[in-house]
Amino acid sequence: MKEIKAYIKAFRRDKVTQALHAIEGLEGASYSDVLGFGRSKENSSGAHSEQMPDDYVRHVKVEVVCDDGLESEVVAAIHYAAHTGLRGDGRIFVSDVGRSVRIQDEPE
Repeated sequence: MKEIKAYIKAFRRDKVTQALHAIEGLEGASYSDVLGFGRSKENSSGAHSEQMPDDYVRHVKVEVVCDDGLESEVVAAIHYAAHTGLRGDGRIFVSDVGRSVRIQDEPE
């Protein structure tokens, strides 16, 4: 199984959701509103500011756990739906999942 975690612009959430709904066999996705900063916090010389950032960028974190066979399709769907071509579009991370336990099932 794979865990796909994406940070996207908040206004692209609905488009990403529609793209994920179109994937047959995908069981769900979770969304969280997050604050953060990335490369855009560099100054014009490329150096990071010594001060703590006082303004953060609002993004949405999308989390999907899926079978290995759906990984490429999920990544492509998020990438296509979230892409605007502008700086700060976000990032997608893919990790292996060693185990998944459905809580509604009887404990072992």
